[in-house]
Amino acid sequence: MKLKMLITIMLLIAVAASGCGDKDSTTYETDDGQTVEVTTTNEDDWCSVGSSWTSTTSTGEVVSMVITGSEVIDGVRMCKAEFKSTNPEDDVSRIEYMWSEDGETFSWKYYDTDENLVSEMSLKDGKMTIMDEEGNVQTIEYNQ
Repeated sequence: MKLKMLITIMLLIAVAASGCGDKDSTTYETDDGQTVEVTTTNEDDWCSVGSSWTSTTSTGEVVSMVITGSEVIDGVRMCKAEFKSTNPEDDVSRIEYMWSEDGETFSWKYYDTDENLVSEMSLKDGKMTIMDEEGNVQTIEYNQ
């Protein structure tokens, strides 16, 4: 679960930094010895392919995210990013994340080291669907 929280925080940093300029890299260091490198490629595109962040912990584990492209799903352009982790304690080694420009639609798919789908979560048309590690599916509808 620690990985999911770190990824969420780092995604927010990457999204916020995505407008910083053409092929611009910045490195940050946290109080606990972790370094974070954010690279942006195109400030004019909300889905700037090649933009990335890489976080290295003080013990050497690496978590990274890179925007790999976009896809049109059900008529909605979705930006696609891939997260990877080298932390052997994490149950998840790769996450595929897709989101629309307006943030109203997204999809998270979590994979283990053998590339098996572990869990997933999506939001579309005000309906959130969550599949947990045991395959249980829960649906939550939001009034819009």
